[in-house]
Amino acid sequence: MTAILTLNLCVGVILSRSFVYKPLFAAVALTFAHSVQAASDTWSSSRLCHAPAPSSAELARAKTSGGDALPSDVTRITADKAAGQTNVVHRAEGDAIVERNGDTLNAQWVEYNPQDETVQAGDAFVLTRQNGETVQGERLNYHLAQKNGSADNAEFVAEQDGRRLQGVSKKVTLLNEQQTQLQDVKFNTCSAGDTSWYIQAAEMKADNKSGIGVARHARLVFAGVPILYTPWVDFPINGNRKSGFLVPTVSIGSDGATYKQPYYFNLAPNYDATVTPAYISERGAQLGGEFRYLQPKYRGAISAEYMPHDSESKYDNRYEVRLRHYHQFNAHLSGGIDFTQVSDNDYYRDFYGRNEIAENVNLDRQLWLSYVNQWLGGNVQAGLLVRKYQTLPDGSGNISRPYAILPRFSLDWQRSIGNASLNWTSHITRFEHPDWQSGSRLVVYPSVTWDFSRSWGYVRPKIGVHATQYWLKNEGGNPSRRVSRVLPIANVDAGLTFEREQMLFKQAYIQTLEPRLFYNYISSREQNTLPNFDSSQNSFSYDQLFRENIFSGSDRINASNSTAVGIQTRLLNANTGVEVFRAGVGQKYYFSDDDVLLDGSLQSSARRKSDIAAFAGGQIYPNWFADTQLHWNESTNRTEQMNFGLRYNPEAGKVLSSRFKYSRNEEIFSGYFGELRHVDLAAQWPITPNLYAVGRYNFSVKPYATLEQTLGLEYKNPCGCWSMSVVGQRYATGIENGRTTHKNAVFFTLQLKDLSNIGNNPYEQLRLGIPGYSKTNEVYIR
Repeated sequence: MTAILTLNLCVGVILSRSFVYKPLFAAVALTFAHSVQAASDTWSSSRLCHAPAPSSAELARAKTSGGDALPSDVTRITADKAAGQTNVVHRAEGDAIVERNGDTLNAQWVEYNPQDETVQAGDAFVLTRQNGETVQGERLNYHLAQKNGSADNAEFVAEQDGRRLQGVSKKVTLLNEQQTQLQDVKFNTCSAGDTSWYIQAAEMKADNKSGIGVARHARLVFAGVPILYTPWVDFPINGNRKSGFLVPTVSIGSDGATYKQPYYFNLAPNYDATVTPAYISERGAQLGGEFRYLQPKYRGAISAEYMPHDSESKYDNRYEVRLRHYHQFNAHLSGGIDFTQVSDNDYYRDFYGRNEIAENVNLDRQLWLSYVNQWLGGNVQAGLLVRKYQTLPDGSGNISRPYAILPRFSLDWQRSIGNASLNWTSHITRFEHPDWQSGSRLVVYPSVTWDFSRSWGYVRPKIGVHATQYWLKNEGGNPSRRVSRVLPIANVDAGLTFEREQMLFKQAYIQTLEPRLFYNYISSREQNTLPNFDSSQNSFSYDQLFRENIFSGSDRINASNSTAVGIQTRLLNANTGVEVFRAGVGQKYYFSDDDVLLDGSLQSSARRKSDIAAFAGGQIYPNWFADTQLHWNESTNRTEQMNFGLRYNPEAGKVLSSRFKYSRNEEIFSGYFGELRHVDLAAQWPITPNLYAVGRYNFSVKPYATLEQTLGLEYKNPCGCWSMSVVGQRYATGIENGRTTHKNAVFFTLQLKDLSNIGNNPYEQLRLGIPGYSKTNEVYIR
């Protein structure tokens, strides 16, 4: 051991010590990461920060002697004055600096014992550990070689991966370089001086080697009030996952209060599980769970919920089961399973919100395989699909169950030769239905497309033959039979692009003018003898004008001898090329009288022109955005459908939005059709620099019905250390006996920086309901 003792007249005091504490407060639903050290009575009351948080180096203002780098077993002491003899205690006073093995100790005075390589420091010290973490306090006893010691009434600061931890402790015991123990500790991840919330524990111990920390009698204190407590908890301190309790969820709605307390099982690095007991005050106890797995060639999740007895429903043993699995067998072959089942038709209406109700009418159950490769100089894709549904009627009697696919084999191939593209599409499908005629369908569609493209425009002719064969079963009074359909198809898609420079609002733009023609020929054929397994009519729009078939699926193919004419303009930022505005209008002109309806019948029409489709959307003025779609019936001079939206969004956290939707004949709720006029108003706006109001009012003018009402407040503290949201929501779930039914929900969440969310977060509802919505805790406060 070698000691170097020098004198200097420089001033420098600072310290830094690194413990990596990343507490995931499982039992109190706190997920955390960082370091822990010291204590002070200044944390007894809530305080807010007054300036941006400095780094640990700035806080400590640590300095070294400025000497050369030292070997790991050499100690250097620098001070204004020093006294001592060889092999006895050395005392250094006046801005003393001790350096050893990457650690730096600054103090008013230090006493160094070369015999056991220990040092005492006071009356104020700062210890900076090799990894940059800092501990400072009044007195320190420290073993320089073994890197252990203790400090009383110490403060600490630690930074890792852009996150900051600060705290105080009555006593910090550095057991060794890997283990640290703290008594009566308080800490948080806020800016300097902000103690608006903190975690307080009677004792904490962290082991960096094992990556585990343990806290006893820990509680979360917010605004001076304890809100969560756990007598004991262990947690990961190195960012790894660990078993334990997660954040509880508390919500209030039409079913009363709901409390969910998930417990996380870290079973292995590549699979885990979560079990979530829940209690709904008006319904009863529920148990949920999820198992996730991940392997190099496959991944998936299995989840379930179960309620043995529902006090508010005629159903018992209520459940939901979901399975998602994806498998990559090799470079060419992949497959998957997607399965969902619930116990009864009202499950989503009783337990979930408006979005889930709308999305879960036909629950998908499918198994698929896909094979891709190169063949005959082109790309080939073969597939197998098996699909069934669980249909959830809503009582109106107007929800139909889709046909089951048992199974479908498909084979597609594409090859490019020069400017020609050879295409082959084919599939054979077995359709089954409990109430309608079942059967099999073979579709073969070979085609060739040529692409003549230049910078100023393009011409793309296409020819093909669409052949369909059916084998129908003898069911429900319908005899077994074979029917077929063969339709030649030819079309030409052509367009031009003109550009010019444009100055708008003192900004340079490039404006395009893009006329387009699409001629489409498909021979007319009566199709009412063919079943309809999967076809429906697509919505009329500008894009639909330039598609060869107005129907989805393969059972209905429209007769066509027509030309679609359209023109659109785009506005591009001259500097970035980003599109800021687009508008267009188009119409189709018919050269024949035949028209195929969805029921397959062929009717004669005297119309020579289609309805007019128009659209516009983008930035119409700085911070103002608009979009609109129009379906105009030229024969009756009436609007069939119109959507219009206007949004003012000057910056994140400030948005005013209005939308209007009109339709002459629309399905308002399941099975209820009529004239529709919807108004949707939404906003997010600051009341003060830190307090934001959010709201949405979505209602139908005709027929009159309130579809959704949302109102809430969001607060973000000035330094971004925490935010809070309280949001109430009322939404329509359907129609019973001619009246709209509603449910209510209340969302409350407390978000603590780099820690966790407590409560039921309304973010998804606000994101979907308020166009341009921004998370309050991500909004920069000006």
